[in-house]
Amino acid sequence: MSKNRYTILIFLSLSVLYFFSIVHRVGVAVIALDIMNEFRTDASLLGFMSSMYFFPYAVAQIPVGIMLDRIGIRKTVTILSLVACLGNLIFSVSPSIQLLTLGRALVGFGVGGFYVSSLKAIAVWFDPKRFATLTGALTSIGNIGGVFASSPLALLTLALGWRYSFLLIFLFMLFFTGVAWLAIKDESAECFRSKGSVLRDLRTIFSKGEFLRLALVPLFVYGFFISFQGLWGGPFLIDVYGMSKPAAGNFLMFIGLGFMILGPIAGFISDKTQRRKPVLITGVLLSLLFWLIMYAAGGSLGDYQLMSMLFLLGSAFGFTNIYMTVSKELFTTDICGTSMACFNTFAFIGAGFFQYFMGLLLDMTYGGSRIFASYQLIFLIGVVCITASLIAAILSRETFQAGPVCPT
Repeated sequence: MSKNRYTILIFLSLSVLYFFSIVHRVGVAVIALDIMNEFRTDASLLGFMSSMYFFPYAVAQIPVGIMLDRIGIRKTVTILSLVACLGNLIFSVSPSIQLLTLGRALVGFGVGGFYVSSLKAIAVWFDPKRFATLTGALTSIGNIGGVFASSPLALLTLALGWRYSFLLIFLFMLFFTGVAWLAIKDESAECFRSKGSVLRDLRTIFSKGEFLRLALVPLFVYGFFISFQGLWGGPFLIDVYGMSKPAAGNFLMFIGLGFMILGPIAGFISDKTQRRKPVLITGVLLSLLFWLIMYAAGGSLGDYQLMSMLFLLGSAFGFTNIYMTVSKELFTTDICGTSMACFNTFAFIGAGFFQYFMGLLLDMTYGGSRIFASYQLIFLIGVVCITASLIAAILSRETFQAGPVCPT
């Protein structure tokens, strides 16, 4: 097999696994009310269960980065994918909310290695000048999972029930884990392997002020984005607009479409202009615009206006996601896996916290009635947090690099 075909096969096998991580990440939105009814839970407990994808995902990031920089991509991906498959199985057959939460946590920890592993593979096997473009393509392919987890998943759960639907996902995920094991061969270039101690690498990363300041972007922008797309967007559309589950899934699909279409475009623009900062600021500004409009008029939008807003949310994060490229370029390539994983940790701390926090607010305000005013408070908090992220992005420096930066 030629090198070009070989690298494409690696890219596609990792992209498919990333697809499954997105399905799990946002799929709860269309089955949220099914779970609440079956297990007789309130919004805060549902938010806690759903957030158990994100906290273990966040916990997995630093170990994943260390594994990537030391034992390689193939072993890291396979081990974690098997953990995710086990969690998927438990989630599908759980007789209690406690086991459901355990399954969700194992899925979160397992799929925690897919995205950063894919970025490390792009750094290893592809031209560095195409890193942002290929990262955008990866997120686009992966976020077909976000589209699938909206209307198609809603229809599938109506036909098979949510349990059999997730059992089917488990079988496909197990199959593609085997495909990834056969497709991936580990990198050999010493430039991509850390020779220092784990503590030294972590100290290098977390002592950098630029890294810590920019961490506000994934913490808030991604935290609010995925909390809405992956959990509370569905209940919002059902509670405020009186939609059915399939209709809500149809509308949520526009978030995934926005991300899927604009992610590669943002990456291409960044690589073509050799600039990261303007793309990042554009994404955060678009995100702020979404939360501002939803706060001001989110309860009275027409169908096409609502579709446009949801598409805007996905598009905004398609641009903002350039922060992963920035996190790679802040450090030398021997610790880029660890640096990207550490940065990604903040995204999933934000996601886990805000999913639970939003549910808590919905339970505590207006007698738990989940009217628009309850959601409006969430949108206002989003405006405040995204503004902080915008300030951090504006204060950041340009990080574009034309080639891999090896340790000296």
